[in-house]
Amino acid sequence: MTWCITLALAALAAAPPAPTSRLESAADYPNPEAVRRYVQGLLLEERGDRREAQGEYFRALLLDPRATAILRRISSVSAALSEPQRSLEFARRALEVDSTDARSWWLQGAALANLGQTGPALTALRRAVALDSTQSDYYRALGAVAEHANDLDLVEHANRRLVWLDDEDGEAWFQLAGVAARTGRLAEAESLLQRAGDLNPLRPGIHLFTARVQSALGHWPAAVREYRLHLDSYPDDVTARRQWIDALVQSGNRAEAYRQARLLARDMPRDRGIRQMEVELAFDAAGTSEGVRALDRLAATWPDDDHIEMFAVTVLAENGRKSQAVQRGEQLTRRKPTDADAWLVAARAQSLTGATDKAAERLQRAVTLEPDSLGPRAALARLYQDAKRYPEAVSTWREARGRFPDVNFVSFELATCLDAQGNLPEAESAVRDVLKREPDNPTALNFLGYLYADHNVRLNESVELIQKALALEPDNGAFIDSLGWAYYRLGRLQEARRELERAVVLTQGDPIVHEHLGDVYKDLSQFDLARQQYQMSLKADDKNARVRDKLNALR
Repeated sequence: MTWCITLALAALAAAPPAPTSRLESAADYPNPEAVRRYVQGLLLEERGDRREAQGEYFRALLLDPRATAILRRISSVSAALSEPQRSLEFARRALEVDSTDARSWWLQGAALANLGQTGPALTALRRAVALDSTQSDYYRALGAVAEHANDLDLVEHANRRLVWLDDEDGEAWFQLAGVAARTGRLAEAESLLQRAGDLNPLRPGIHLFTARVQSALGHWPAAVREYRLHLDSYPDDVTARRQWIDALVQSGNRAEAYRQARLLARDMPRDRGIRQMEVELAFDAAGTSEGVRALDRLAATWPDDDHIEMFAVTVLAENGRKSQAVQRGEQLTRRKPTDADAWLVAARAQSLTGATDKAAERLQRAVTLEPDSLGPRAALARLYQDAKRYPEAVSTWREARGRFPDVNFVSFELATCLDAQGNLPEAESAVRDVLKREPDNPTALNFLGYLYADHNVRLNESVELIQKALALEPDNGAFIDSLGWAYYRLGRLQEARRELERAVVLTQGDPIVHEHLGDVYKDLSQFDLARQQYQMSLKADDKNARVRDKLNALR
């Protein structure tokens, strides 16, 4: 935020001031020495010698302490010299002389922003644009400070004014695209980015941003192309390389995804996440034999690491090697019979083969080995939960809560299982236990609000709870999804659409959010959009029969 304001001020400092002071007409001013000092300062600025220019302005000011042009110029050059406190001082002195001077309000706003005083800065900059709505610099500063304040409406207003003033302002079009994407208006963001790219194709970050928008829209070939363009300029951007690989997978080009994953693993050999991605893609794109070899390479890099072993049994079981996964887990318990983590690995292997009772036996062994640890108990409860054995899950979570009463996620998991049993009152009670301890816990507020919305009860209270959560975490995609779902239950479809379109972006395509948004589109008779959302939900969770039924009903 600060750098763009400072750069704008530096540009201003290099140019002559607007004719708003008596100093601008030497014929009207009786002191030629003040004029000479003032003009000399301008010449020094044009040569890039701002420090000497500042000195000349100070000398001129001694001859006329109330000349707004001099006061403004000192404020401007001080900003360019990274002296925001001095810039603020002289902007205020200029406003004492003329409170309607828009440029002085702008200088004051920029100085306050550079001092970290965002609220007062916005007030000053709003005043500047109200007094003079023709200056791009004023709106650019207003947009930058509004961005820092997370006031997206004001960011959009400022940048829309910028493109009105100059239709070829590529940066303003880019900023408008950012607001559209963050508020879930993806198709609009795509169009705005196209305009920004046409005007400034070399703008840093434009291809990466476009790639992410195309990914959110499910336009995977376009996303692949944009990631490639970004990486041509920034080949060491590891995050973008990982996202590019995912886009390659989503576009169906698994062979190239695997090739790129191997290259990335070669460049980042000690990054576990990247190495694990390489293994998964080896199984997916090159077959089981190559996958096993990649897994062996991974295990050799981190020998005797229980986390790697957990990954190994998982990936083997998920790729048709269930017996090998079980064997590997059992071997680990024989090597480490008193290590609770080894029994957790073995339990994971058993659970992936559907042997829930055997998995439970191994988890109970882990609990015995570490009776004061939450991890094994939570794993046992989740095993029952995933198997939909809710009475056992509830019993295990209750026991865990008895031992760890202040661990919030235990109460949330217990509430989830109680809700799955249809026991809304006790589920509500479990969440309210957290709120008794922590009245402003955003997760608990959202959990309870969503619980009401999902059951279509106490909907006004649901909205209030979720809004309180969002006041604490305004960009939490899960909370925004909850609010959209509550609006949907209330029949406030346009508000639901707005929130859920934003939530889809912030949650990076969570299948539940896609389903919720599909329901909204369906009720708005936007059947093609609804179909697209249900398809995207199923792409992320292809076993969801409820969503499949909704999709089939549209055909």
